[in-house]
Amino acid sequence: MGDLKIEGHIWIDTSTGLRIGKGRAMLLELIDRTGSIAEAARIAEIPYRKAWEMIREMNKNASSLLVIKSVGGKEGGGSVLTEEGRKILSTFRKIDGDFERFKKSNV
Repeated sequence: MGDLKIEGHIWIDTSTGLRIGKGRAMLLELIDRTGSIAEAARIAEIPYRKAWEMIREMNKNASSLLVIKSVGGKEGGGSVLTEEGRKILSTFRKIDGDFERFKKSNV
């Protein structure tokens, strides 16, 4: 048997139906950094509509909201990651980092 190589990607599922993988985690991270779903979508190179659908689905399936969007006005709108959003993002990043290190280890 030759050298073995471990491949794959991690995603987490919650009992409420929330699913987070690399793409959704990146979107949450960008929203947290930019304060804008539109800007996060632009940086991630995905259509705004797709980003908004991802946020709506995550918010719907989470035990509490992950992203709160405020409607634009004189000062403009914005989006913020909630404490729950930061918590799930942190959990994903830890698990994903552990898996990436495991993939690089010798089997």
